Amino acid sequence: MLIIGEKEEQDNSVSVRQHGKGDQGTLRIQDFVDKMQTEIKELLSA
Repeated sequence: MLIIGEKEEQDNSVSVRQHGKGDQGTLRIQDFVDKMQTEIKELLSA
């Protein structure tokens, strides 16, 4: 789940929460996109 509030909007970031793992911290939007692209590539190559 991504949380985007006023603080995240100002910082160009998202707060990430993962089911079963809880709060994953705050990432810059581009860092989040890069992380998701990497995870998708890993899943597709498995």
